[in-house]
Amino acid sequence: MPTVYARVVRRAAEIMGGVEPLARQLVVRTEDLVLWIDGTKNVPTAVFLKAVDIVTQDSAKPTRRSV
Repeated sequence: MPTVYARVVRRAAEIMGGVEPLARQLVVRTEDLVLWIDGTKNVPTAVFLKAVDIVTQDSAKPTRRSV
């Protein structure tokens, strides 16, 4: 089961449009990012916090509601 760290990084990748765009945004190697998302390697705290920022900013966006 992926850790909360891996789930947050995975969600950030979804928001950014994939692993490669997120890797560019975080200035990390794509290979490392894949390992963090898979839970194979621990996510560094600095990367996790940046991913949290991406997820938080996305969730703060207003949603369109149909009336």
